[in-house]
Amino acid sequence: MKTLGIDYGTVRVGTAISYASLAEPLQILDQGPQLLAELENIIRQHKVQQLVIGISENEMAAKSQAFAAIMREKFQLPVYLEDETLSSYQVHQFLKLHRLKDRRGPIDHLAAAVILQNFLDEQT
Repeated sequence: MKTLGIDYGTVRVGTAISYASLAEPLQILDQGPQLLAELENIIRQHKVQQLVIGISENEMAAKSQAFAAIMREKFQLPVYLEDETLSSYQVHQFLKLHRLKDRRGPIDHLAAAVILQNFLDEQT
């Protein structure tokens, strides 16, 4: 089942796509009025059948849950929430381990891949 992983943020939204039981970083989208249309294109292009949205803590958790409700209503797809508490930390550790710690720029798509991979691993 094709799954889209989403690292929802107030500035950027990272995406990742599943290939069998593996998560692959996809792209980073800017938060704004075009976000839902861009996600719709990704869902259509990749024939996505379900969504996994990272959920953090406190105020951002409420925003992520509201976003999940919008996604569920708009796309009529199953939406799962996955704890993303350590996803950015895991990405930074991976980059450091592979001597990519000087990599500049956003890592939202990589965090989305971690969130999605954690979800996929729990399904097996």
